Amino acid sequence: MTVQTDPLIRKLMAKLRDPDPITRRNAAGALRLQGAKAAAALPAIAQLLDDEDIRVRREAARAVQHLRLPAA
Repeated sequence: MTVQTDPLIRKLMAKLRDPDPITRRNAAGALRLQGAKAAAALPAIAQLLDDEDIRVRREAARAVQHLRLPAA
């Protein structure tokens, strides 16, 4: 059985590879706000921790931290 990823999460994950750093940063932030639904995006977000843009790295770090926290 395969896990189906929400269409919004898939679209945001694709934006993580956008050439524009603002788009990458915004996608990481939007995924962070999706919470547990975005768990499948964690590996892709973690790749942004090495992004050339500091703002992207910061938002990726926030997203990774948020998505790794256990749900309340």
